[in-house]
Amino acid sequence: MEIQHLPYLLQSPLTAISIKIVSLLGRKYLLVPDRAKIRSVLTKDIVRLEGIKNYTILHLRNGDTMFSSRTLKVYDEILQQSNFLRIHKAHLINMKCLRNYDKSQHQYTVMQSRDVINISRRKRKDFQERTTVE
Repeated sequence: MEIQHLPYLLQSPLTAISIKIVSLLGRKYLLVPDRAKIRSVLTKDIVRLEGIKNYTILHLRNGDTMFSSRTLKVYDEILQQSNFLRIHKAHLINMKCLRNYDKSQHQYTVMQSRDVINISRRKRKDFQERTTVE
């Protein structure tokens, strides 16, 4: 697991820095503005993202969490092309970290971290299409 601090990005105010994916040496990093610094995390190390009002909690493979003052919608737009799927109003999951799911009715998922996440009725069709393709 690689979480690095990128102090050279702190030359501009954190409010002006947007969340983005950066490729470095063939690896994709998500740059996440934190209180006083920019943190980078490998996208493959993110198990899921949980939205709580105007904040997002990133749950990582090693059990750590990161807190962000950006909404889940912002992360959803950025991570759509990186095997992430919005399965609920409050949850965005990494499809590569999917351990198991309810194959009969597609009502919930079990992640590698053993977190059980409900799939909303409106997102079940999208989830079903993605799981049959992979």
